[in-house]
Amino acid sequence: MKPAEGRAVPDPDNGYQLLPENGGPVPDNAYWQRRLKDKDVIKSEAPDEPAPVVVETKAVKGAKANEL
Repeated sequence: MKPAEGRAVPDPDNGYQLLPENGGPVPDNAYWQRRLKDKDVIKSEAPDEPAPVVVETKAVKGAKANEL
């Protein structure tokens, strides 16, 4: 989503900082659906690059932090 022209839209998931002019990913929830319905935001095209995948690793018992 990105703000409609002339609009400033706070992002509650980001400490109510304003959504950047070029937009960004937002969750599909009631707040953003209302912003879309009220024409405060417009759907922007998905980025060409997929979002990075974050993989969490489990700690190995007895291993030091830099050995994982």
